[in-house]
Amino acid sequence: MRKSGIPLRHLIAVLAALAMAFTLSSCAETDVEETDPVANGVDADIGNMQVRSLLIVAAAEGQPGRLLGTLSNTADEPTEVTIADANSEVTVSVDGGTDYGFDTNPHQLPTVTEPPGARVPVTVTVGSESTELLVPVFDGTLEPYRQYLPPGAPSPSASETASDPAS
Repeated sequence: MRKSGIPLRHLIAVLAALAMAFTLSSCAETDVEETDPVANGVDADIGNMQVRSLLIVAAAEGQPGRLLGTLSNTADEPTEVTIADANSEVTVSVDGGTDYGFDTNPHQLPTVTEPPGARVPVTVTVGSESTELLVPVFDGTLEPYRQYLPPGAPSPSASETASDPAS
């Protein structure tokens, strides 16, 4: 006597295949992409110097602008770095194998040629190598940057930082 339906051996084969597929898929290695942390400034590698998160904090166009970011010297000897915009330049010396943070070593450009929200062309020179970067300008609208506004710069009030949908 023959039974209708799926033969038992076919059912077992299908179940075994499904179990194997499930087991193998859970053992697969996932690709983990290494990424750099998100930062608001720009990055560049120039010679033995790593420029990280470079940005400018200024109250307005034409006002002084404070540099923020970090310079990392990968060489063993001290290295001079010059950061220049259209009007002025700042030169610092970074000891070999160390980082130089502009948050704890304040330097500013006398006048920023673009308003907050724009990007300013800045040339970073290390030895005989130089690179032009488009560095973002921030103001004190965002709380973390308020403390870095150059002395005497007007701090934005709540009415200036709120957006008005009617305008």
